[in-house]
Amino acid sequence: MLIELTKTSWNILAEFAPYLLIGFSIAGLLHYWIPPKLIIEQLGKSNIYSVIKAAVLGIPLPLCSCSVIPVATSIRKIGASRGATISFLSSTPQTGVDSILATYGLFGWIFTVIKLAVALLCGLVSGILVDIFCKQAETSSPAPEQKDDDSHHASTKNKSISASLRYFFVELPLDLYKPLLIGIFIAGLINNFLPSDFFSGSFSSGLLAFIGITLISLPLYVCAVESLPLAFAFLSAGISPGAVLVFLIVGPATNSATILATLKIIGKQATVIYIATLVIIAWTAGYLTNLFLDIQMNDFKEHHAHLSIWHHISAGVLLAYFLNAVLCQSFFLRKKAAVSHCDMN
Repeated sequence: MLIELTKTSWNILAEFAPYLLIGFSIAGLLHYWIPPKLIIEQLGKSNIYSVIKAAVLGIPLPLCSCSVIPVATSIRKIGASRGATISFLSSTPQTGVDSILATYGLFGWIFTVIKLAVALLCGLVSGILVDIFCKQAETSSPAPEQKDDDSHHASTKNKSISASLRYFFVELPLDLYKPLLIGIFIAGLINNFLPSDFFSGSFSSGLLAFIGITLISLPLYVCAVESLPLAFAFLSAGISPGAVLVFLIVGPATNSATILATLKIIGKQATVIYIATLVIIAWTAGYLTNLFLDIQMNDFKEHHAHLSIWHHISAGVLLAYFLNAVLCQSFFLRKKAAVSHCDMN
């Protein structure tokens, strides 16, 4: 039993490890080449073009549902409209280049394209609706641009090479490895101990499934990458692809922290529009996915049976990458403690 659980969990990890490694590498490059300051400059105008740019720019950025909050706060403070801010908040945490490649590794290119299209649509529609219906409530004016000194918020500074390397080798894997590995383990448990038809009928693809998944997703903190093994677990237990899509859209884009921050940044009315738009689009996309796209759990079992040696090597490299981040963090903490002890003496 334990051997089967380990084997299944390893195969799930190996399935998308190559794509995740590539995604992490590209995320590191984006962190260096596209600093938050550039994002702020591009989205600092109150018009529909800012909404569109916010949604498009948010797609590849490797920011989770919590790390996106300070960037969104910054663009709001310097005068971005509520629509551009909410568009960025919507599209960014749903995707990311690492999540895009990992989604392709697990679910295939058709499902990946659908997820990207839905994320972009959520950003555009929610941003436009917020700008339309909250225009009269727009009372804030652009704040004067702050000087780029030590007191300026870190999110508006250009990143140095050393900072980007630290982000790639330490910060990014540290943010992801625990929930990602836990999610993979849960997926292995569900795949081994729950029959493939555990969820059936209306609990699989009907309105009840969409409501249940949404109630789970709204308060849950889960990033785009971390949501993938959990989505795989839901699929293996009989949840329909459409309901899985709802989880992959609503889960990363909302959680209790994000909702509270959104209330503060853009107000109650805009937050309600944002969440309602997100849920309606996700449900519609989920329904259409169930109607036109046929994804079966057997497809993934067949994939696992034909994993190449490179998939297994990539899984080993990914685990080593996570272990290196943990060791580096431990080294930095010991070094900091030693410096503090010397200063006290």
